[in-house]
Amino acid sequence: MEYVRVAGTGDIAPGQIVPVEAGGQKLLLAQVGDAYYAAQRKCPHLGFNLCRGSLDGGAVVCPLHKAKFDLATGKIERDPKLLFIKMNAKSDLKTYPVKVEGSDLLVGV
Repeated sequence: MEYVRVAGTGDIAPGQIVPVEAGGQKLLLAQVGDAYYAAQRKCPHLGFNLCRGSLDGGAVVCPLHKAKFDLATGKIERDPKLLFIKMNAKSDLKTYPVKVEGSDLLVGV
């Protein structure tokens, strides 16, 4: 696994989600408290951009259908729902390890 610098610690604030790229992959980078998380940017259900979503504790919530994914494990915490139609998520969210070296944020790809 190769670690790629994607941002500096000053480029993201607690509670924020930002788009980054590492190893040719489009990812999201989130800060929750003092922890940093990286995951695929597209929702595994309908492919919506999760950078436009919100954080709920240590999870990211899809802005389109409110599916909720744990950022540490990628596991589905809440299945998608559009209006009154309840659905099943296709798969968990792919996550990537994040390392902090000095003021650099590195993602393993």
